[in-house]
Amino acid sequence: MSNSISGDPGKIKVAVLFGGRSTEHEISIITALQVLDAFDSTRFETIPVYVDPDGRWFMGDELRKRENFFPSTELKKKLRRVRLSSDPVSELVEADPPQGLFSRKQAERFPVDVFFPAFHGTFGEDGCVQGMFEFINAAYVGSGPRASAIAMNKYASKNYLSTLGIPVLPDVLLDRRNWDANQADVIAEKVIRKLPPPVMVKPCNLGSSIGISAAHTLEEVMISLAGAFVFDRQVIIEPLLESMYELNISVMDGDPLRLSAIERPKRDEEILTFEQKYMKGNKKLTSAQSEGMASLKRDINPDNVSKSILNQVKTYAKKAFAGLDCRGLVRFDFLVDQLQEEVYFNEINPLPGSFAYYLWEQADPPLSFTELLAELVRLALHEQEMKRSIRRQMEKKIFIES
Repeated sequence: MSNSISGDPGKIKVAVLFGGRSTEHEISIITALQVLDAFDSTRFETIPVYVDPDGRWFMGDELRKRENFFPSTELKKKLRRVRLSSDPVSELVEADPPQGLFSRKQAERFPVDVFFPAFHGTFGEDGCVQGMFEFINAAYVGSGPRASAIAMNKYASKNYLSTLGIPVLPDVLLDRRNWDANQADVIAEKVIRKLPPPVMVKPCNLGSSIGISAAHTLEEVMISLAGAFVFDRQVIIEPLLESMYELNISVMDGDPLRLSAIERPKRDEEILTFEQKYMKGNKKLTSAQSEGMASLKRDINPDNVSKSILNQVKTYAKKAFAGLDCRGLVRFDFLVDQLQEEVYFNEINPLPGSFAYYLWEQADPPLSFTELLAELVRLALHEQEMKRSIRRQMEKKIFIES
């Protein structure tokens, strides 16, 4: 049974967490394997931590190999099951230590300097695990619980960013508690009265374009709503612009904030679907050929988009990052109405697929994936030190000066 930790005191120990209970489980695996491969092994000691669909945590070097996913019962026997310590100490604790005939073995503990969540979707990207790290006072990569929670809810993020002066499309929000398949036609008619077709129907709290569809008729709206409610408890409906394209940009923390290159994804259909993003050419997500979002066809720094539009995207992205109090690195996606030449905020990816490294490789100045990961760890440690400094100042104010 491998423990993945050599104990080299000169290296920063980074636990890369992935998998999880989300419907985006497979996508998280791709991102994590890319991250594990790209880290500089001379500076960092990476610890792969796989969270299975039932929420159980495992660690072991076998988790670095794509061919081992999804972990079978036999493979899990070779892994070490662990849990996050509930003590205010950054470490993983052996969950099921082996027992001797006459003695109980003490659970082994594995110190961690920085937690690197590579989750996608619910329970990992939406503030849940971030809140857990905050509770135990652990250093971690990415935004905090509040920013992550708002970012993962399309309706909440649109409403929040609209108050900052960032344009958004009109929408209708439906809740599963008010959804009745037997009254689908009535509900769809109410939607159409507010937003005439064509419309986009999306699960409100998911990413990776899971469950998203375009609807042009009453019947299609009914079908799209039923399909979206399979994946989420809330569904958001927006106008489908007659002629549009997407522009995405990543923002990284710093003073000043740093911007990546801008991409214009290429799509074969009206909207960019899950299949186009991740399963082009019928590739399995965990196959050796699949590279997740990095394999999507795109124009980087497109020369067929006006400087005015590109500058709006940059301005809105920086304003959104600061307004939400984001940390680490996020990706902002925008829609552009070609007829009106107007930019609309679409969604935020607090832990973007492949960490948008393909955008940073062509940024100004460029950053390799390896350099990007090192910088994210540095930012996480810096943020942790800032929190400690604030706490020390508060303690001094309360207990010494009072």
